[in-house]
Amino acid sequence: MYMIYQQYITAVRDAYSGKSDVSQNFENARSCREWLESLNIKADLRDSLVEPMRVLEEVFQDLVDQSE
Repeated sequence: MYMIYQQYITAVRDAYSGKSDVSQNFENARSCREWLESLNIKADLRDSLVEPMRVLEEVFQDLVDQSE
């Protein structure tokens, strides 16, 4: 799993580093993660959806922090 998450991180950094819309993308990622966490499904299935979204949220947060 780590390898695919690292690919996500690299892809997002390459595509969005220095872009003006990183804050909006961060907010979208956060909202999506929160929505996924709220799903009333088995915890292990829900967690498998949430974790990749959390990775995206974190990389967008890093990009926001770098842009400040």
